[in-house]
Amino acid sequence: MIGEMANIAAECVKTPNRLSIWSPRLARYVCPDTPEGEQAIADQSLAIRTAHPPISPQFKLVFLTAAGGTLLFVVICLVLSLIAGREPPPLFEKIIMGFFDLAKIGFGAVVGLLGGKQLQGTREPVGT
Repeated sequence: MIGEMANIAAECVKTPNRLSIWSPRLARYVCPDTPEGEQAIADQSLAIRTAHPPISPQFKLVFLTAAGGTLLFVVICLVLSLIAGREPPPLFEKIIMGFFDLAKIGFGAVVGLLGGKQLQGTREPVGT
């Protein structure tokens, strides 16, 4: 599952503004207008398309926005921690912790998006 989530994340970063489809031969997502994509379209079946749904540009935009925001809040948190020094004033510490909370929320959003996309494909029912 983690490998598939990493595959989805890599495809979102590589081609953020284009549709991506699953290539069973390469075992990764590719753009349909590339030679690999044309071969993937020829290899597509309903089972493959159901198990690995396409990744839309809108999903990629939301994912990259969440990932970028998370990274931004982590950097802000680190910079403020370095500026504050060893004994930050209580108010400054609350500000740092607020940014850290935003980073944690962003991390949850990124993992939730990737996990939801990976689980979106239909799998074999458990127990059959």
